[in-house]
Amino acid sequence: MWKKWRGNALRRETRLAMGKALVRAGEATQAEVLKQIPHDEGTLQESVIVVANPSNPLEVILSAGGGPGTGFPVVPYAVKWHENTANFQKGRKKNYVRDPMKIFAPGAVEKELKKAGKEVW
Repeated sequence: MWKKWRGNALRRETRLAMGKALVRAGEATQAEVLKQIPHDEGTLQESVIVVANPSNPLEVILSAGGGPGTGFPVVPYAVKWHENTANFQKGRKKNYVRDPMKIFAPGAVEKELKKAGKEVW
């Protein structure tokens, strides 16, 4: 039997845990992106980041190609290599962000959210 309702604390802890879970899922997806991203000098590969919005921890962004807010200069060929087929080496390919986001990310998000839910609840 509950002695004291701690709903606000539970909501806060759940939100924090879910935000951290989404970052972990983003980082796992980032690892898949890094396996597929075209790699010549490593400039594009080094620009891949995962960031949580400080004002809304449930908003997580996976970015490749730099630009405002990423801390990296714009990689001018990022979109070109994402959208166009070329002779990529070592199993690298186009759609290096889109494919992991469609194929890998949903399972990673589900796994991490379940894990976080068990820890909080």
